[in-house]
Amino acid sequence: MTLVVAFLGALIVLLGALGLASPARFRGLFAVMSPQTRYIMAVVIRLAMGALLWVLADDLRHPHVMRILAVIAVVAAVVILVLGRPRLDRFVDWWLARPDNVIRVSALFAAAFGAYLVYVAV
Repeated sequence: MTLVVAFLGALIVLLGALGLASPARFRGLFAVMSPQTRYIMAVVIRLAMGALLWVLADDLRHPHVMRILAVIAVVAAVVILVLGRPRLDRFVDWWLARPDNVIRVSALFAAAFGAYLVYVAV
C-alpha cells in the first residue's frame, strides 16, 4: 500500500515539474476543468490523501509527520467546503493570474512535497 503514496508523490512531482517548465500549460490544466469539477476534486483529493496518510503512517518513514500532514489535508478539505465553490473559484483565478515566477515557485514547493512523499514511501 505504501506504493500508492509513492505513486501519489510521483504524480505531484510531475505536476510540479510541469508548473516549473511551462506555467502556461499548468494553467491550462485548470482551464479545462469546470468550476464544479475543480471544487469536488479539491475536496475529494485532500480527504483521500489525508485518509491514506493517516492509515499508512506506521508503514511510512516519519509516521508523526505523516499524521500531521493527514490532519492538515483533512482540515484543508473542510475549509474548502466551508468557504464554498465561489470563493475557491475566486482564489484559483487570483492564483492563476499571478506572474509565471510565482507559479514556478509554487510548483517547486509542490514538486518538493511530492518528492518527500516518494521518499517516505520507498
